[in-house]
Amino acid sequence: MKKRTKLLTGALTVLAGVLLLSSCTASFCSETDKAHILYAFDYGVSDYYDAEQEGAQLPDGAKPVFEGNTKVYYTVNVPTNNASGIGRANAEAAKAGLQTPSNTYFIKVDQYVLDNALKSYKGASYDTSTITFGDVVVALDQFGYQKFSGEKLWDNWTKMNQDIKNMTSDPANGITLDDIPTNDYLTLYKNGLNTIISSYRSCLSISTAEFGYYGYANGAKYRTSDKVPVQIEAKTWANAWNVNGKFTFFEGLLVYPIGWLVETFVSSFKNGGVAGGLAQLLAIFLITFIVRSLMLAVTIKSTAANAKMQQLQPEITKIQNKYPNSNTNNYEKQQMAAEMQKLYKKNKINPLSSLLVMVVQFPVFICVWGALQGSASLSSDSLFNLHLSDSINTVLFNQANWGNGSAVAALILFLLMAAAQVVSMLLPQWIQKVKRKKVASLGKNPAQTQQQNTMKMFTYIMMAMIIFMGFTLPSAMGVYWFVGALFSIVQTLIIEKITANRAKKKGR
Repeated sequence: MKKRTKLLTGALTVLAGVLLLSSCTASFCSETDKAHILYAFDYGVSDYYDAEQEGAQLPDGAKPVFEGNTKVYYTVNVPTNNASGIGRANAEAAKAGLQTPSNTYFIKVDQYVLDNALKSYKGASYDTSTITFGDVVVALDQFGYQKFSGEKLWDNWTKMNQDIKNMTSDPANGITLDDIPTNDYLTLYKNGLNTIISSYRSCLSISTAEFGYYGYANGAKYRTSDKVPVQIEAKTWANAWNVNGKFTFFEGLLVYPIGWLVETFVSSFKNGGVAGGLAQLLAIFLITFIVRSLMLAVTIKSTAANAKMQQLQPEITKIQNKYPNSNTNNYEKQQMAAEMQKLYKKNKINPLSSLLVMVVQFPVFICVWGALQGSASLSSDSLFNLHLSDSINTVLFNQANWGNGSAVAALILFLLMAAAQVVSMLLPQWIQKVKRKKVASLGKNPAQTQQQNTMKMFTYIMMAMIIFMGFTLPSAMGVYWFVGALFSIVQTLIIEKITANRAKKKGR
């Protein structure tokens, strides 16, 4: 019982280690990337209208954006969605009994952001009278993110709030101290947005382009959709060794190369006419095959060693039966260990080879995880409305996803992954069980029985861990584990066949 407790503790420690190391995998999102994502979750309160097209259809209360310019109008639409920076902050402020800023403040923020965006787009001395609705859309689309950027993230936002606060000293500016937010509100706002975007890590891209779908429902009228792609900067291999000013060894050694392959494969497939979601799926298939093939040199030795040990089971059982009290008698235990070691040495078997596989697989698993989670391409497009960057549990627990088919796709993926993992991990035990029946007459040793039970328990725990993580990690990892499990099944069957044929030739 004590050994089982130790085994369970060890397995939980491994799980904790996996989760810890995964969190230590650096995010490739630059400050600029984060600013773009932040802007998708808070583009302001102003709905802009093209007066030249809308004409008399302009909503009541619409006002011109620029004095003397009748081409562009706006109305105020304060977000209430909790996924919005403003909506979340207002909700939290209401719970805490804090004062929320007035609409006048939010309008001033939008004016400030638009002015700076137009300066970047049209030049510092742009003519407000010539600005069209198209200019507003393009300027905000390309430069609205500057609301949060600067030398460091949030620098411009901090400066903006200070500048707006300074406006209160002149009544002509139309804003007072009562309109502006308190420091507590600004803290809620900033922390809320940081929380919203903390889970977004899909910033590993080999080219600067728009990726992903960010934002929230009930977007502004001038936006093309509720959720929008944002610009992600290209990352180089040099960047991977020094992510955000920190030396990152595994990111440079494995994460970036794997991510680079994902991005290259997806791009190549899409350029070849393959649909985006299918291109992603094929890319993960190839990545899995490449990674597992490179690890074959290690895993094949372990699998072959296990197969050899199965072939040697009659001899192992004979040795174990010579020492029936090895479980409690130290002398018998040492003698049995010596004979077992001699048998292993004679047959060139390393009983620790399976441990070596785990030692090698662990960092590889973390790096594949980091690469798939960080891949910008996987955050775009979908297959059966399922985005491979989304975790299976997130998709399943969102009621809306059952209507568009993505939850069904996520459920099928999870069941396939789980079934493949069960077969992959239990197949060696099933094969061993069949062979054990042939030597059942030799009897069982208590130590042997305990060892077998321990290995079974360890396998079940590891299997449960993988299935659990497959449920909570990005769907791309579910695909990776599914394909990897199929690879393992085929590998086990082939090696078992080869080993059996060799044993037959030797007359064993």
